[in-house]
Amino acid sequence: MALVLGGFAAHADTVTLKDGTVLEGDITAENNTTLSIYLEFSGGTITQTREISKNDIARVVRWTPKQRAEWQTTRDYEKLQKYQLSSQDSYEVEYYNQIINNVFHAFLMEHPDSPYTSNVTARIADWKAERDLVVAGNIKFHGHWSPAAEVAPQIESARGHQLLQQARTLIAQHRFESAVKLLQLVVRMNGQPDLVSQAKPLLASAYQSAMGSLDQEQRQLGGDVISAQQRVDQARLALNAAEASLTQSTGGNQQSTAEAQIAVNRARAELNAAQSNVEFLKGQLDVVKQKLAAMKSQAAAVETATSAPPAPKVQPTPPPPPAPQPDVIVGLVNWVKNNWVAMAVIGAVILFLISRLLIKD
Repeated sequence: MALVLGGFAAHADTVTLKDGTVLEGDITAENNTTLSIYLEFSGGTITQTREISKNDIARVVRWTPKQRAEWQTTRDYEKLQKYQLSSQDSYEVEYYNQIINNVFHAFLMEHPDSPYTSNVTARIADWKAERDLVVAGNIKFHGHWSPAAEVAPQIESARGHQLLQQARTLIAQHRFESAVKLLQLVVRMNGQPDLVSQAKPLLASAYQSAMGSLDQEQRQLGGDVISAQQRVDQARLALNAAEASLTQSTGGNQQSTAEAQIAVNRARAELNAAQSNVEFLKGQLDVVKQKLAAMKSQAAAVETATSAPPAPKVQPTPPPPPAPQPDVIVGLVNWVKNNWVAMAVIGAVILFLISRLLIKD
């Protein structure tokens, strides 16, 4: 029973092998001894160019130009099927334009007389209609079109919940640096205080775990650099010994000299490899150090922002002293009226005493 390989249901170059295998694809190269055939699998997502010895081939049937053109048109149309409008959500305007111009219009230009022209034209109209709704300020959310301003908080909330869930999954997988990047997006959602309050402790924990992981990696790489440098030193000593042996063998028999030269070449290659390994490890160590420094800086900034003391309360201005009450004033006036004679006498005595003092002087 023949085995058919390749992704073509219709016309294709067909190569039948002597063991009964049938290959359907596009013959791309051929010489006196071999033949190369381009094969596609899974709708073109997997491809392979297979070179076959002509001694293994029983029969070859080739495309006609018309068959090749028909197959190319069908294949390109099938590739369009992955570009579909979503029934639930809309896209960015740039994405609509990209698909309309670079996919659908490109197909029509490449295959102007194909049987799929009317279908592709109708799809272009559908994509343009959606694009125009987005340009007008609308968004499709959960299958319904609404003004963008009305559904923006809902979209942000849905995205925030999605990011939180993804971050929790990443944390569970110990992928702390990736989790930090997602949680940073959530804590910037000022319009979602509930999500921000959930994200901040997760972000602080992810920072700590990420810094711990990077610190451990830094220590490990530091040890690896030291070990690699020791291997460089050993390789350099081995090279020096090999070169000394080569010098001693000069003038001796050719075999010993050749063997000494081979040993030198081998020692030099090992030294070069050891030095390259040191440089590679140092590069990795520098990257980890930079990531750790950046992570510490970001964590400190977040900690400062979340733990800043509240603004001091403004103390109220003390009230002015109370004005004298009318009853007190009335009482003072009455006292003066009742004691004016005594006050006059006291005043006269004081004046008399002052005058006497002045006369004596």
